[in-house]
Amino acid sequence: MLLDVKSELPMLRVPISLIVDDWSVCYIDRSGKLESRRTYESLVDLLSLGEIGVRGKLSLVPCIVKSNRERTLLGCIDKGIRGLSKEELLKTLYLVRTKAIEYFDITPEILTHSLTIDLKTGNLLDETEWGWSQRQDLKSLKEYIAQALSILRNVGIIASGVTSPCDFGREVEGIYAQAVLEAEKVVNGITLTWYFLHVEPHRNYITPRLMYFNEENKEAVVSIISCSKDYLGKSRVEAVYGDPYKLADAWITEDGRGGRLVELYRRRSYLVFHTHWWNTHGEDDKVGFNALRETILRINKVLGDNVVWMKCSEIARYFATSKVFKLSKSEVSQSSVKLIFRTPFNCRDFTISFMINGAVKRVKVNGHPLKRGVGRTLEPNSWITIDERTYVCFNLTDGSILEVEI
Repeated sequence: MLLDVKSELPMLRVPISLIVDDWSVCYIDRSGKLESRRTYESLVDLLSLGEIGVRGKLSLVPCIVKSNRERTLLGCIDKGIRGLSKEELLKTLYLVRTKAIEYFDITPEILTHSLTIDLKTGNLLDETEWGWSQRQDLKSLKEYIAQALSILRNVGIIASGVTSPCDFGREVEGIYAQAVLEAEKVVNGITLTWYFLHVEPHRNYITPRLMYFNEENKEAVVSIISCSKDYLGKSRVEAVYGDPYKLADAWITEDGRGGRLVELYRRRSYLVFHTHWWNTHGEDDKVGFNALRETILRINKVLGDNVVWMKCSEIARYFATSKVFKLSKSEVSQSSVKLIFRTPFNCRDFTISFMINGAVKRVKVNGHPLKRGVGRTLEPNSWITIDERTYVCFNLTDGSILEVEI
């Protein structure tokens, strides 16, 4: 008899993801001058982290605002930005479109990450986007988010989700979540989407949240939650006298015994953590980036194959699928058990576990044998038995048939 079928973490590894906020092709420095050198350097350095395994999310703010007395909209990345040459703009967007998307989801941090744009006139309003958002209805939020998604699409980037500037949408989160979905459906034809809004640095266990699900339409929205503060802020840098190794300790100590990520790892919590590009590259000394790189190296060394780096979109898909998949049918004989799965979403490396009477000899998915693994983690398309419980990793599609021979 088969008992207690349930979803597990992907490949029995803890998901981990790096979120980088506030980035765009250029920014306005403290003197009011448009600057692009540091943002480009930060992108190149971020790609070097991708090359050593990092996956996550990078914001691309669509429109650049100069917040002076005139409160000037300098332009948007699909039309051009005053003060930034066309060559520089295209060079940066090319790197995002051809390289960054290998490692990171690229999302708008809505439109300006500062003042609201009146979509009818194209003018700036005298109100922040986050303040404006808290009293909007579904229609207005959908239109505003769709504009941000459309600008990225115009430059060849399909954003699978969005990032909230500050607390955009927090007070109307139910409406906001649905507005993200409706905007994604219109602009990109996406029906499983996500957003980043919440940071929860003190809870003992953190997972994403399934904010909306429509089984009939096969639609879902997931809230991706950061588990820690941004430990690279100026006050913390000053407190450790600019020592990048001490900065990294807040996330993970060199010996792997302490730090926020280690604490949560021990509880099998999702490890999504964030920083801001201006904390990694706000100064020429790159103290923040060096601390971030040291954090990544420690994660890879100490946690290694016990974690799996994932983009936020991959986490959203996995988490949503784990909450809504169903067993539609089971067939039992003396020598085998056959399970048929129903799911609105395809999901790579989906992992389940179950108890069964008898020793498992072979596992097949859709007629194809899976490899028997060793140890306490799984590879794609494999299975193991630990303490009389069997764990199986496979690519889940609607109607997948899993056969267990005993």
